[in-house]
Amino acid sequence: MKFQLDGVDEALNNLKSITSALSRNNLQDDALHAVEPIAEDARSLAPVDEGDLRDSIEAMVFEDGTVGVVIGDWKGHFFEFGTVKMRATPMLLPSFDKNEGLVIETFGSRVGARIEGAV
Repeated sequence: MKFQLDGVDEALNNLKSITSALSRNNLQDDALHAVEPIAEDARSLAPVDEGDLRDSIEAMVFEDGTVGVVIGDWKGHFFEFGTVKMRATPMLLPSFDKNEGLVIETFGSRVGARIEGAV
């Protein structure tokens, strides 16, 4: 009995190319692009006095390499969650709920394009 497997070298080269295309930096860039609609909608929902709260909302890469949207202004959590004397006016959760499907679709499309471009 004889067994022959063709295309192994090509498959291994494709896997190496895909690995390079899906580097940590590339995936973080794709994720930042994907979550930007959440940040945009959160900024549009932010109450504006001087604009500090609204302007502090951004998509970013955290120290551990994950990507997310944050409110950088110190008073952001008071608005997002409320206090005993102030009703909550959330920005992040409604923005996430509205854009969840778009984030998944955008990230998947960008990663898919990287994979297709690599092989």
